[in-house]
Amino acid sequence: MARWLEFKAVAPNLVALEERVRDFDTDFLYERREQDTHFNFPDGLLLLRQLENAPAELITYQRSAYEGLQLTEAEVAEVRDVREVSAMLRGRFGVRVEIEKTRKTFQWRATRIHLDQVYRLGMFVELTSAVDGRDEAETAVELREALVRLGMEHVASELRGYAELMLTQEPGA
Repeated sequence: MARWLEFKAVAPNLVALEERVRDFDTDFLYERREQDTHFNFPDGLLLLRQLENAPAELITYQRSAYEGLQLTEAEVAEVRDVREVSAMLRGRFGVRVEIEKTRKTFQWRATRIHLDQVYRLGMFVELTSAVDGRDEAETAVELREALVRLGMEHVASELRGYAELMLTQEPGA
């Protein structure tokens, strides 16, 4: 099971934010389109993530609050037959919402910085710092250092996930 601390916020300008990300010692990992199908799962969150130029993933996760951040525990499995798995999950649970985004991902230490353009929601920055092998406090220090380097240490965190944001937006928005 993977564990990470997460910070997410609305990003007014992804181009300017990307310049800041590239100004400190980060490694560019990838840019790709992702389509997440969230299911009406009774225990936490269950989604099927279809990735551009990579195998699909089935992800189940639980989130809890941690000092203004999110602590996420997730299990991820590679999916070989997306159509079959999607049909099975749609039939069993039904679809809650679908999210489409373009994501640029950078790595700094154990922190990934995601610059997301989310269809029908807007632009977001999401930082995820791996907890594995460290405690939450040590991980939070690194994540907050990344926020300072980005000039975002005073930006309010968006604690809702993209699915919840999509479901709570005004109809027709």
